[in-house]
Amino acid sequence: MTTTPGRRPAVWALAPLLCAAALWAGPVPGAAALTGGGPRIEVTAQRAKAPGDLITYTLTARNKGPSVARKVTATDKLPNGISFVGSSDGCTAVGQTVTCGPEPQLSAGETKSWSFQARLSPSYQGDGSDLGNSATGSSEATDPDPANNKPDPVLPPGPFDPVSDLATVKTPLGAGPTVPGQEYEYEVRTTNKGPSDARNVVVTDTLPVGLDFVSSADPCAVSGRTVTCGPLARLVPGGEVVWTFKVKLDAAYSGDGSDLRNTATSASASKDPEPADNTSRAVLPPGGVTDPQADVWTTKRPADDTPVAPGQTFAYVVTATNDGPSRALGTTVTDKLPAQLAFVSSPDGCSVTDGTVSCGPVAVLEPSGARTWRFVVRLDSGYTGNGSDIRNTATAASRTKDPKPENNTSSPAGLPGSTVNKPTADLEVVKEAVGTKPPVPGEAFDYRIRITNNGPSADAFNVKLTDSLPEGLSYVASSPAGCTVAGRLVACKRTSPLRVGDTVEYLLTVKVDPAYAGDGSDLQNTAQVTADNIDPASGNDKSTATVPGGHVAAPAADLAITKKPVQTSPVAPGETFDYALTATNNGPSQAEQITVSDTLPTALSFVSGDATCTSGRAVTCGALPRLAPGASMTWVITVKLDPEYTGNGSDIRNTATVDSLTGDPKPANNTSAAAGPPGGTVKDPTADLEVGKTTP
Repeated sequence: MTTTPGRRPAVWALAPLLCAAALWAGPVPGAAALTGGGPRIEVTAQRAKAPGDLITYTLTARNKGPSVARKVTATDKLPNGISFVGSSDGCTAVGQTVTCGPEPQLSAGETKSWSFQARLSPSYQGDGSDLGNSATGSSEATDPDPANNKPDPVLPPGPFDPVSDLATVKTPLGAGPTVPGQEYEYEVRTTNKGPSDARNVVVTDTLPVGLDFVSSADPCAVSGRTVTCGPLARLVPGGEVVWTFKVKLDAAYSGDGSDLRNTATSASASKDPEPADNTSRAVLPPGGVTDPQADVWTTKRPADDTPVAPGQTFAYVVTATNDGPSRALGTTVTDKLPAQLAFVSSPDGCSVTDGTVSCGPVAVLEPSGARTWRFVVRLDSGYTGNGSDIRNTATAASRTKDPKPENNTSSPAGLPGSTVNKPTADLEVVKEAVGTKPPVPGEAFDYRIRITNNGPSADAFNVKLTDSLPEGLSYVASSPAGCTVAGRLVACKRTSPLRVGDTVEYLLTVKVDPAYAGDGSDLQNTAQVTADNIDPASGNDKSTATVPGGHVAAPAADLAITKKPVQTSPVAPGETFDYALTATNNGPSQAEQITVSDTLPTALSFVSGDATCTSGRAVTCGALPRLAPGASMTWVITVKLDPEYTGNGSDIRNTATVDSLTGDPKPANNTSAAAGPPGGTVKDPTADLEVGKTTP
């Protein structure tokens, strides 16, 4: 937006109009004639129509006598808001003070009038009460009553409502002609022909259907289809403001432009005396409107940069882009394939006829829009070149006129990676757990691993299978022969090539750690296959499997116990002997918190035992924190045969029982066979008597 300061018209040009206005009524109320030789001054003022108008003041000096007044002058100090313009009677101004005269002499009873023009400020916003002013007369004669030389202030009559004649000119910028979809600018110029300042100046422009507002560096905005610029707080008379905004002709427009004529209208808070010129004449887009044009261009490239081998497929990506400005109708792309390539398929609907691939048509391709097609081709399996002779282009076309047909054809595109691989072997590995029963910690199970050579063009040499077992699984065995184990890594290597289409199967036996306490989710492991050949599809070179059933069952430990006397020689009543209590974990899992209990018969009493055994008739040994599969633990307790026992020992037989926190799949063997005294019998009682004799 630009504004241009205003210029005042010359006084002589306005004088005829101003002089035609009626003068305000005669003498100033309350003015009195001089009683001596001084002149009396009367002031009249022309009615001001609006701020910015001229006011004609008339100062009249009257000599009331009795003497001649010489060098009569009148001075008038103008108030703020009124400025001196000029005088045909020789009045001059210094600052706000206007001086008229001197008149050489003025006889008694004579009058002298001077007129001058002043301007009410175009910016004035008051009611006129602050515009009062008066004139003062003087001469060489002595004035006996100088107090009446200055009449009361004169107030120029109103009204003082601003009046601003705004005129609008709207211009399309640019030479044209305008193409559908093209952007261009409108310039709207508002001029204030006065007389007052125009306040809160705005311009509105209702765009016709087919034109859309784009942007403006000036304070212009759009609501619906109406563009509003401003408001400009103040536009002085003679000044102008220029707003510029950008619009776009609809890319789908198909008319001749005659329906695009439109106008702009200026308005302000001031009254406009000539509203007819507030609205500009209707204008068209610059240069009129021409037929639609769409610059459609093409690119072609391989979908990726991975080189292929003879017999393999790959994809081309072709893209048609519309650089506008108009919509492109019926856009198609064609591609004549070289002899070494054969069309296979297209997920985007492209088809082939006599070696030429056709994609599309797209009914409407909008400006800045693009359409991409992908189609798959196969490199001849018998091809022996390096790929440098396989380069071709794609060409886009539409029914819409193209202003730049030279870019309709793409640059030549070759093979992925611009080279050709040696014949390749796509190795695929599939690993799965055998069976569906979840293993128990300590149990073994099998993985079945199959390796297949999918080709397409070569046998696979030095095929190697590797499988890194996770913590919780350990290697047991594998078949066929040839697998090795280093730490947790199992490696199986073929000595002969794996031919195209052939499959080899491995069976890998592993065992779950007896102490494993998880759910099996951390036991997933991956088999990977490698070979000396280039593999065109590495995504199937790895295969991951979990345990059978997808999880590990709860631990299970088959605990068994035996109880027997340690010595074999019978004992006599009152003697001691030892029992050995032995708990064995038959697996498969590790047993946790193992205890052994033994309730002694009445003929036996507890004497002592290992550190973890408790005293009493019910003897308890443990708990042992853990017992691995295949391991045993023996506790020894010492008991004493009752000295008063008189039997043969056949009634002294009892059992021991083992228990743990781990589930036991065979609880029947948790209690031992009954055990009796050493040798299965009891010796006859023995008493070592000792006789002593004493004298009194």
